[in-house]
Amino acid sequence: MIKLDNPLLDDPINDDSEGEQVEEMEITGVLKTGKVTEAAVKTANHINNIAKLKERLQAIQQTLPWIETLDVTVDLKVPTQELKDIASDNFKQEMLFYKQCSVGAQQGILRLQEMGFPTARPEDFFAEMVKSDEHMKRVKQKLVSKQLVLERTEKVTKSRKMKKLGKKVQHEVLKQRQQDKKQVMDTVKKLRKGMTDQEDIDNFEINEEEEKQRPLSIKEMNRKRKAKESKYGFGGKKKYAKTNTAESYKDISSFSSRIHSKPKKSAKNEKRMAGKPQRPGKNRRAQMKSNKGKKK
Repeated sequence: MIKLDNPLLDDPINDDSEGEQVEEMEITGVLKTGKVTEAAVKTANHINNIAKLKERLQAIQQTLPWIETLDVTVDLKVPTQELKDIASDNFKQEMLFYKQCSVGAQQGILRLQEMGFPTARPEDFFAEMVKSDEHMKRVKQKLVSKQLVLERTEKVTKSRKMKKLGKKVQHEVLKQRQQDKKQVMDTVKKLRKGMTDQEDIDNFEINEEEEKQRPLSIKEMNRKRKAKESKYGFGGKKKYAKTNTAESYKDISSFSSRIHSKPKKSAKNEKRMAGKPQRPGKNRRAQMKSNKGKKK
């Protein structure tokens, strides 16, 4: 036999006897096994023993101070007609529960303040964390990694958008250049045919002057072209560039007697200037050969 200290049960429980009673009830048909049907529930004999219920309530009821239970009873005094409407509307039911809880919380806080109990946490309150520092460190690392991934994806998407925008802008610029070029060519054709108005001519001349006056930037200047221009000049006529003119013929400022005059005659200079004797011609050599034969 097992004896339980339960205020709800006055009599001790005998497992063996209870099991035997259940078996006897099943054999005799008093207790039927299986599912409970709605008809069986309706035909069941319900006993409302008020005296026994009050007795059990007094057994479990405890007389404790209010600070231990903190129970608050709120009566909102809702009209009967409104209660009927609330019974069929879930939203109104939730609002009624919310109002009841709010009023109960306010009453409880006021009662605690009257009793001298603090209702707010002090500023210097220190509570030990439930999770360890290592665990929070891992959580922080995970959050940081997620943030980095988000920033990286945002950066990639932004760069893609900028790339698309750049291509679009470039396409628009090229299109505008083609339109300007076409407009200029049409204006030139009209000028040649004499079909343009005076206003178009003035606008064309103004645009042409602005383009001429616009200075070239450093990027527009080609280094290779600049070097070649400094070495060879800026184009123009190259043929007969070194021939004399009337002015250069009369100009003797660059003449020097030491450089341009002939050397003085002397035996050494004549010998040096003479060099090897000139070879005789073919007829002369044949004549010289015949003369040698006659002497022999």
